[in-house]
Amino acid sequence: MAASPFDHVMDSRRIEFFETFGWEIHLPRIHLPLYGDFQITKFMILELIAAALIVAIYVPLARRARSGEPPTGFFWNTFESMLTFFRDRVANPNIGEHDADRFVPFIWTFFLFILFCNLLGMIPYMGSPTASITVTGVLAIFAFLMIHVGAIAKMGVGGYLESFVPHMEVPYHMDLLIVPMIVLIEVIGHFIKTFVLAVRLFANMFAGHTVLAVILLFIVMSKDTSFFLFWPVTLSSVLGVTALSLLELFVAFLQAYIFAFLASLFLGMALHPQH
Repeated sequence: MAASPFDHVMDSRRIEFFETFGWEIHLPRIHLPLYGDFQITKFMILELIAAALIVAIYVPLARRARSGEPPTGFFWNTFESMLTFFRDRVANPNIGEHDADRFVPFIWTFFLFILFCNLLGMIPYMGSPTASITVTGVLAIFAFLMIHVGAIAKMGVGGYLESFVPHMEVPYHMDLLIVPMIVLIEVIGHFIKTFVLAVRLFANMFAGHTVLAVILLFIVMSKDTSFFLFWPVTLSSVLGVTALSLLELFVAFLQAYIFAFLASLFLGMALHPQH
């Protein structure tokens, strides 16, 4: 039995099919296995489901594209247009057409994985793995590695390190004082960007699902009150959650887009420091 609405958006060692909040209802739950010190959790299962959905949709789509067969129907056109949009409107402008094609698959994977993880939270009895700072932190670390390893691969170690050092013309050798400060700020800035990527996604997904859970909790709080209070609270809570769920659906797409957009923007800045 969950003691807090926060349990709805947090990782768990078991999968609850319904949160009773004190009602005497006995419903099944799945206790996830423990292998030594390695605990399988609910979010791990959901991440695997998200990855499997991506493979199930985009592997056939890739085969159709490789064969030269044009996409037909709403389903195939929708998923292909998402990829085309990111290549033409996000990757190419931010990374540059010359370098974008090498990194587009990575940006696509970021967007699709985050999107599917976000959307799983809209399905009853599931949740959003992106509402965990651990998950978003790992995604941000991979974005950090992609950005800096990609820059090193293009410019070499020497060119990469040189990109942190500004070329300044100041009198009396003041650059000996100013340049190290700017280099330190640049280095710290890269870590702050990674931190922002993780926290922005986590905070938005966690907060949204928590608000929905709290509103539904009003029904539980009024279950022992009079008939004339319980049903108006229940009806208004359900209508409120329905309206906010539409907003959450928009946020699921928006946050996936923002993460992929910022990752491509930071990558373009690392690959082209002269700009």
